Amino acid sequence: MSRLLAGEPQPIEAAGPFRHMAKRDAAVWQRFLTRKGGDFLAVTYDVALGGVAAAAADDALAAGWQYSTALKVDAVLWEARGAWLVEVRPWVQAGALGNVLCYLLVAQRERFTTLPMRPMIVCEGIQPDVAWVAKELSIRVEVV
Repeated sequence: MSRLLAGEPQPIEAAGPFRHMAKRDAAVWQRFLTRKGGDFLAVTYDVALGGVAAAAADDALAAGWQYSTALKVDAVLWEARGAWLVEVRPWVQAGALGNVLCYLLVAQRERFTTLPMRPMIVCEGIQPDVAWVAKELSIRVEVV
């Protein structure tokens, strides 16, 4: 099973619209880009990892099924020395930690990049116990 990459890296300034993000998620993401976007070289959207490979008579149908069942990473932020796999949420609870850890492990399995990859959550707020767990798991949390 190979990774599927629907988007290509683009300059941070070219960000948006964010087709795959809910309206509130997109607002959080835009604030993050305004405040911290300059810290990164590029961003990739619409990254799908893994998915169920289905046997189909048509290659396009099989690819569509795999994409629809894949993990969808909100964004990948690129630095010279690595990549951040990003989950965007207005309010973070435990599920967001599971999402970014799944993204990280599947991206490693799929050899998404040869650069080091790390998980990040961008949010408006985070439940205090979840913030502690994120720190323990070395998940970067950016509150904007």
